[in-house]
Amino acid sequence: MRTYHSNEIGNVVVLGHSGSGKTSVIEAMAYRAGISNRIGNIKDGNTISDYSPEEIQKQSSVGLSVIPLEWNHCKINILDTPGSFDFVGEVEAALKVAESALIVVPATRGISVGTKQAMHQAQDKGKMIYISGLDYPNAEYKEKLEELKMTYGKAIAPIQVPIMEGNKMVGYVNVAKMEGRYFEGEQTHACPIPDNMWDEIMPIKDMIDEAVANTNDELLEKYINEEPFTKEEISWALRQGVMNHSLIPVLSGTNQIGIQIVLNSMVAFFSAAGDMVNSMVVKNIDTDEDDLIGFDESLAPSLFVFKTIADPFVGRISLLKVCTGHIYTGMSLYNVQKKEVEKINKLYIMKGKDLIEVDELCAGDIGALSKLTYTQTNDTLCTLDYRIVYEPIHFSHPYFGKSVIPVGKSNEEKITNAISKLLEEDQTLKFVNNPETKQQCLYGLGDIHIDTVVAKLKTRFKIDVKLDNIIIPYRETIRGSVTHRYKYKKQSGGHGQYGDVEITFEPSHDYEKPYIFEEKVFGGAVPKAYFPAVEKGLIEATKTGVLANYPVLGLKATLIDGSYHSVDSSEMAFKTATIMCFKEALPKAKPTLLEPFVTLHVYIAEQYTGDIMSHFNKKRARVMGSDILEDGMIKITAEAPQAEVMNYAVDLRSMTQGQGFFDMEFLGYEFAPDLVQKQVIEARK
Repeated sequence: MRTYHSNEIGNVVVLGHSGSGKTSVIEAMAYRAGISNRIGNIKDGNTISDYSPEEIQKQSSVGLSVIPLEWNHCKINILDTPGSFDFVGEVEAALKVAESALIVVPATRGISVGTKQAMHQAQDKGKMIYISGLDYPNAEYKEKLEELKMTYGKAIAPIQVPIMEGNKMVGYVNVAKMEGRYFEGEQTHACPIPDNMWDEIMPIKDMIDEAVANTNDELLEKYINEEPFTKEEISWALRQGVMNHSLIPVLSGTNQIGIQIVLNSMVAFFSAAGDMVNSMVVKNIDTDEDDLIGFDESLAPSLFVFKTIADPFVGRISLLKVCTGHIYTGMSLYNVQKKEVEKINKLYIMKGKDLIEVDELCAGDIGALSKLTYTQTNDTLCTLDYRIVYEPIHFSHPYFGKSVIPVGKSNEEKITNAISKLLEEDQTLKFVNNPETKQQCLYGLGDIHIDTVVAKLKTRFKIDVKLDNIIIPYRETIRGSVTHRYKYKKQSGGHGQYGDVEITFEPSHDYEKPYIFEEKVFGGAVPKAYFPAVEKGLIEATKTGVLANYPVLGLKATLIDGSYHSVDSSEMAFKTATIMCFKEALPKAKPTLLEPFVTLHVYIAEQYTGDIMSHFNKKRARVMGSDILEDGMIKITAEAPQAEVMNYAVDLRSMTQGQGFFDMEFLGYEFAPDLVQKQVIEARK
C-alpha cells in the first residue's frame, strides 16, 4: 500500500444495531476492494474484523478494529465497532478519529434502538445509511425508507433505488444521475429505468433537486427557473450536504451486491481528512492557549493514541491517528502527558489483527505502534518544538460492578497483572481493591461487558475467576444517649495495667465523620496526657460496630470522668479501657444501621418517563425533579439507596431499549428501614 496524503484519506466509522450486518458489509467491501480473496462469514469465525476468541464465540463484535481499503485512488480506513451497548467505549474511541459514519440498517420494518443510537452518536459527522439484506425473505425496503423519512425528515436522500425481481435485487437506479444499472456478476451495465419505477423515483428526484437548490444562491435560481442541474452540480451539492450534515444519502443492497456504489459514494461524498480545516482544538503547552488546527501535513508531526490492545504475543499495541505532519520509522516523539520521549522503532497499519509494516504515515491517517514504554490511550505524542495536547476521549463511566474471585492460589497471584493489561485496553473498565470488604471489584458498562472480561481472562491469560455481588458499605450509628464507665485493671507481676474512663456517647448527626471527641474532666481525674490515648481507643473502636460489624459514623464521645494509678496507668491501658467502654455502652444507645444513598441523573426520551418513575417507586427512591433539555431529552434526578440500584445499568437499558443513560454519585448515609436492618444483620452472621 502506497503512502497516502491527507486529501486522499478518509476515516469512516461503521455503526448500527447489534446483528444489523455491519461486519458482513465490511467483509464485502474488503473483498470488493481486493484486500481479501473471499468474503468471510461470522458463523465460520473467519472475518477480518471479528478475530478475537470472544468475538468468534459470541458471533458478534466486542472490540474496535481497523480495515484500510484502497478505492478510486483514495484510502478509506474502515473502523468496525460493536453494536452492543456494553461496548460503547469502542464506539467512542472510533468516533474520535473518524470524519464520517456509515450506518448499517437491515431492510426489515422498524427503526431499531441501535439505529437511533448510531444516528445520535454520529450527529456531528457526515453520514450515509446503507439498507442491507434486500434479499432477506422479510425485507421491506419501501417501508423501511418511509420510516427513515418519518424519523429523520428531509435530510434522508435515497440516491439509489433498488431494482427488484421478486426477493432478488438485480440492479439499481442512481436517482442523482437518473441512470439505471443492471448487475452482471460483480460488474454492472447501463439499462433503461424500468417503467414501473417512475412513480417511485420522481418524488425522490424532486427531493434531491430541492436539496441541491438549497446549497447556494446560484443553484437556487436555476431551480426556480426550472433549469435542470448538471450531474457535476448534483454531485457537488450532495457532497456539500453530507459535509455540513444537512443530507444523509441512503443506499441499499445485499452482502454480495450493491457494495461498489457504497465505496464509490464514500469517496464522492465523505470528507477527506484534509478537508477538516480548523476541526481540532489543541492546547499549546508553550503558550498555554488553544490552537485551532486541521490535519495539516505542513505542521510539525504529532499523533493521538485512541486505542490500546493488550496482545498476549506482540505486547502492547497503540492505535493512533496522525494529526499533523508526517510520522516516520526511526523518529523520536515526546509524550506530553508522561513527559517522556518514545522512539518509533517500527510503524504499522492494522488490517484486522494483522500488523503491516510501513515506513511513513501522513496527517489524517490511522496506524499502529508496538511496545511503547510510557504511552497509553488518550496520550499525545509530538515534537519538542511544537508541544500540544489533544482533547481526550470522554469515555462512558462504568457503574455496573461485580466482585472478582480467582479460582485457585496460582490465579490469585496472576490476576492483578492480567486485569491491569485489560484496563489499558478498555477505558470503560475500573478495578478497585476494597480494603474494607476485602473484595476485588470490577466495574463495567453492563453484565455482558463483565462476562466478556471474564472470558478474556480465561482465553488470554489462562485465569479462571468467578463473580459475586459487591458488598454494600453499610454503616452503624446510635439514636440514643448513654453514659458508661469501664475500669480496665490487670495485674501480672511487676507493673500492672490501669485505666478508668467514664464516657457519654450520643449522636453527633455528622455522618461524614466517625466521631467527635470532647473532654469535660474536672479535678484531674484523668490526666491530660492520657486524652490522646482515649481518642486512639475511639479511633480503633469505631472501626467495628455492634450490630453487624460495620464502621460507626455520627458518634459524639465526651470523656467526663475516670481515675488513674500513678504507677500502673499507661496509654495502652486507657486506650483499652475506651474500647471496652464503647463495646459495652453502644448496645444501650439504640444502635441502628445507616445505608448509603446515591444521586442519579437519568437521561431518557419522554416516552419512557412513566416506566422510569414506576421503577424508582419500587426501589425506594425519591424523585427530586425533572427537566426538559434542549434536544428534547428528559433529565430525571432521583435519590436512591445504593443497594437498590447496583444493577441500574442493566435495568435502564431494559426499560428504554438501550436509549437511556445515567450518571451516579455518592450522596450520603441515611437510616435504614427495620426490614433492611434485619436482612443485613442476618446476612452478616
